[in-house]
Amino acid sequence: MMLFDLIHFERPYWLVLLPITLLLTYFITAKSSNKSTLNKVVDQRLMQHLVYQNTSSNVNKWLGLVAISLCWIGLAGISWTKAPTTMFENTQKTVLVVDQSLSLYATDIKPNRQTQLKQTIRDILAQTKEGEIALVAFAGEGFIISPFSQDRETITHFLLALDPIIMPMYGSNLTSGIETALSLNKDDASPIHLIVLTDDLSEQDKTAIPALFKDKNIQLDLVAIGTTNTSLIKLPDGQILKKNGRNVSPITPIKDLKVLTTSLGGTFHQGRLSPQELAQITNTAPDDQQTQKAQNKSIHWIEQGQWLALPFLVWLAFQFRKGMLFMLLISVFYLPSEKLQASPLDWFMTPDQKGQQAVDQGNWQAADQYFQQPKWKAASSYALENYTETVQQLDSLNRNAAENYNLGNALALSGDTEKAIQAYEKALEQDPSLKAAKDNLDYLKKQQQEQQKKDRQKKEQEKSKQKDKEKSQDKQPKQSDADNKSDSKDKNDSKDPSDSKKDNKKNEKQDKNKTPEDNKQDEKSDEQEQKQAENAQLDSQLDREKTQALNQWLRQIQDDPGLLLQRKLWYLHQEKRNENRFSQEDGQNPW
Repeated sequence: MMLFDLIHFERPYWLVLLPITLLLTYFITAKSSNKSTLNKVVDQRLMQHLVYQNTSSNVNKWLGLVAISLCWIGLAGISWTKAPTTMFENTQKTVLVVDQSLSLYATDIKPNRQTQLKQTIRDILAQTKEGEIALVAFAGEGFIISPFSQDRETITHFLLALDPIIMPMYGSNLTSGIETALSLNKDDASPIHLIVLTDDLSEQDKTAIPALFKDKNIQLDLVAIGTTNTSLIKLPDGQILKKNGRNVSPITPIKDLKVLTTSLGGTFHQGRLSPQELAQITNTAPDDQQTQKAQNKSIHWIEQGQWLALPFLVWLAFQFRKGMLFMLLISVFYLPSEKLQASPLDWFMTPDQKGQQAVDQGNWQAADQYFQQPKWKAASSYALENYTETVQQLDSLNRNAAENYNLGNALALSGDTEKAIQAYEKALEQDPSLKAAKDNLDYLKKQQQEQQKKDRQKKEQEKSKQKDKEKSQDKQPKQSDADNKSDSKDKNDSKDPSDSKKDNKKNEKQDKNKTPEDNKQDEKSDEQEQKQAENAQLDSQLDREKTQALNQWLRQIQDDPGLLLQRKLWYLHQEKRNENRFSQEDGQNPW
């Protein structure tokens, strides 16, 4: 058994005074012993009149040294006994109901509404310390992203992957989101706290949501994301969302959202939350129903340092008049003081440290402005989909395998397949066990082969078209000559009517049979349909490649559950498709 399993120090920094006290005692005693050298120079009878002799015994000094040492140990907060303590835990249930419609890509708030929404959720998660919290996302329908849990990090990881583009059904159905959130609460009588973040409200929501709140103990906080200014919806691929050839310009109905929140007895907020608003949302005092005894008990040390201070006080009582100044100094150390934690000031932070702080807050644009190191600058540029800048920053580095892999991702997404293949090959030379680089390399080579095959097919089609044109041109004069001959024969010769009937029957039989040219045209149409299907499959593979490369980049920073979340939402959508398979066609806007 280790010594520290038996003894615990609450404030161990006081133990530093032990060696300092011993060193001071040694130097003081050594200095007094040097006085004996005067006996060799001065006569003993004269010496007794020149030197002051301390009448106190050495026992008093050693007792003082031991008492002071014990006092330092007592101030260090020594403990040698443990005791279990009953703990109470807060069972308050909070659900984050998050809008993930395409209107979150609107740019009335820079860079877009989705960024502000995620930053607000991070602020709420950082502020809430107790209770269980769940995450529900909704677009055309609501989905449970994370059930009730006390682990805030899980929700933060899901938040990285959450994006409107991965939702299996587009739209903005706030009623479905709240209904999904309420389904997590098994007992309607138990209290639940809903924090809704949205930028839209339909006429159907105005009538359906109050019915859901009826006879339920619900605390509501609604945060409106966006403004009343018109703005464009810029999708992740850079395109602008349009309807019937016109740009879609969504606005946030602030007044309608405020009226609905007030009618439900909730609190309305708009935009980025201030510290006061965050405290108002998160600092909710739990009632008796939301507090229960924890299953585990806390083991804490019982401090016994006050007993070691008693020997010092007893020794100090004998030194009262002499140790008055020392006693005053000791009393200063016993004054109560609050523990203060000082954070470094911003002007003491380097630009890279400021950039890392911005990354922790999810603000990649600010981080990209602060970062100076090429490696971190490349990461921020990649997150902002500025792949050209990413390639430039990584080119200036003496790259290892991981950095060559990242360079390959940036080159592939920027469209430079040849250089991306070279970067992946170099990464595999440095680290043959890098499976992600091998997968991407195989995919790009396969894609390159398909592209070459496609080019060859196009060339063959062009050659066949030229041959067909040449054949048609060769046939036209021959047909004209035949016509002239037939005309001359009709003028000069006369045929039997029976012969003409026979000829007509033969021609009819010949027309019923397909010519080789007709068979060639059918084969060409089949080949064109097959090529169109291959092109559509290739385009879908390119989209999957872009998503895969981004996910693999993020996995190097931390685990990214993006693919798992997207599949989870799709499976949940498949389960509900029989219920609402026609809701998208019934006039619901995809934003």
